[in-house]
Amino acid sequence: MSQTVAYSETLALVEALLGADLISLEKTRARTLINSRAHFAYRESDLWDPFLVTAEERIVNDADPTQVFVPYVGTTSSTTDVTNIQKGDIDTVLRAHNANPFAVKSVLEYEVMATSNGIELPGYKVTYGASQVPLTWASGFGSALLTLTNKTDAIVGGTIKVEGVVTNSATANASCNDTFTLTAVTQADTSPEAHLAVVGHAFSITANGTDFTNAKVSFPVVFLTYKRRLTETYGDLAGDTNLPREWHEYCALGTVADMLQADGFSEKSAAMEAKAFAALQRELERVDRNRADQFVNHRVRTHASNQSR
Repeated sequence: MSQTVAYSETLALVEALLGADLISLEKTRARTLINSRAHFAYRESDLWDPFLVTAEERIVNDADPTQVFVPYVGTTSSTTDVTNIQKGDIDTVLRAHNANPFAVKSVLEYEVMATSNGIELPGYKVTYGASQVPLTWASGFGSALLTLTNKTDAIVGGTIKVEGVVTNSATANASCNDTFTLTAVTQADTSPEAHLAVVGHAFSITANGTDFTNAKVSFPVVFLTYKRRLTETYGDLAGDTNLPREWHEYCALGTVADMLQADGFSEKSAAMEAKAFAALQRELERVDRNRADQFVNHRVRTHASNQSR
């Protein structure tokens, strides 16, 4: 886990650089400026340790085969935020693969395109992710309703793959174990266990003696390496969090420069701004030296396909 610095330390550094303790109103002002500087630093690199997510399995929206994409925000419910099942919402996608490129020697890599819908995947070949065993499975003629152990980013109109359903008919087996279109996805926060999800899909047949004991389901996925969105607010109020260590010095120096400039001390502000810039550059150089840059940004292409090794 990336290191953080207590916000009180960042504020103390601001006061030390100014040579004075801040009153309440000035502390509020400093908090705003620190967050402004944090957002600037965030935009300066896609490889900051606290925001880099590698090879995360994300469910794909394949409702329209001509426009397959991964939503920026991992939720399918209008009332429930399910982003807790992922490491974050997507800001910038760096790589997209059909399997974990850090666990498999050779994998297919997709081009990515940021659109208003999400991250589109031209040339995507359907790959179903890890199977889940439903807790309950209620089926009737023409439909099935499944309760899953975890929340899911599955998307209405997308597909679900069903395996392991056993009936007393070989024909029915073939019909039951197939891919289907999802007709409903609900995060079951009102259930006794709030982490559950309920999904429904078109089930083509109801057969006597159907056995769901070994049944399992999966959804179409892609493995994304991406920069997650900055959603934190840094400060000492309820809900605030501490700064990443990488930004501590830069944010303090930059905040002092902004405060000096606002108070009319332009020359002192310029000198402090230069120090802030140097502090940020040191951290950016460290990011460039980090081996993550080699693995995340370096691509190897073959004549047969786009691959990452």
